[in-house]
Amino acid sequence: MPKVVRSIQYRYLHRKISGLNGETLLDALRAALRAHRNDDVVGQCARARIADLEQNGQITLLNNFTGEEDAKDAFGGELILYRKGFDVPAIEEMLDTTQKSFSIKQFQTDGKNKPVEGALYFVVIGDHLGVIASNSVTPRWLERYLTWLLKDVTTIIGGEDRIELSAKIEVTDGKKRSAAKAMTIQAESNGRDKGAGSKLRKHAKGKGGTVLDVLRLLGFGEDAIQAVEDDVPPGGRLEGDFKVFIKEGNKVKPLSVDTLDHAYRNLPPDQLAFDAKGQKGRGNMIQLSEPARIEQRGAVLDVKDALAKITDQLYRWNQNGEISMGPA
Repeated sequence: MPKVVRSIQYRYLHRKISGLNGETLLDALRAALRAHRNDDVVGQCARARIADLEQNGQITLLNNFTGEEDAKDAFGGELILYRKGFDVPAIEEMLDTTQKSFSIKQFQTDGKNKPVEGALYFVVIGDHLGVIASNSVTPRWLERYLTWLLKDVTTIIGGEDRIELSAKIEVTDGKKRSAAKAMTIQAESNGRDKGAGSKLRKHAKGKGGTVLDVLRLLGFGEDAIQAVEDDVPPGGRLEGDFKVFIKEGNKVKPLSVDTLDHAYRNLPPDQLAFDAKGQKGRGNMIQLSEPARIEQRGAVLDVKDALAKITDQLYRWNQNGEISMGPA
């Protein structure tokens, strides 16, 4: 079976807003799987774990999983994103004939087989997670699904409670990270197309706010924004950083390490920056992760191998002192 290299990312539960008092995330997930949704036991019937998180026909499903019994130290699962299907024109290619043209026909998926857009694999031990994500199914998407499962389906959490998973941000110079005086978030750049009268467009990839979006949020009027845009030459781009810090009177108060882990959890490393005592970070920060060779079955990973590799990596990080899950 062929193998591919994928990144195992570390995440941990941000407990302050989770609504899980004495329970760990692992406890809560097991309780959710024992609960009922309509007439189905959630952990025993796949249809009870189907969520349309954006109400647009994209379906999210906790599919294959293991470790739902309390005797297990870990719970692992496969989160699948698929859509209802499609109906598109397709050309009927017939290379073994001499016909002058190929026919155009309508290609439809049937009612049962539906195209998979992506998958995410995760393992939970206590409040700690290892995740192998994809472009379509990210840790942010896992947060939304777990919130839906624990709030909307099983009412284990409620109100404003939600599941958010912090990353562990590390500095590549080897220094121990401390609380920061300020953190900086880089807005997506707006680039101007070449040519007279061209408008600024979103230049960088991603779903973050652009520089012009930030200016609007800060109360800049459209006339001021237009003036800024007019100063950008064709082929140029508008970039900007948004600096956040806490003040008490005239003194700057520190942002904790946990706050940085949470705030930066879903940002790419090149957008991370902070200013701490004796330490500045930009372009020298990474989220705790480790590459692994995973067996592949067609376009998706082998679930059993992916979950085993993630579990091994979590225990390895714990043994090396990079995370603290309790006795190694």
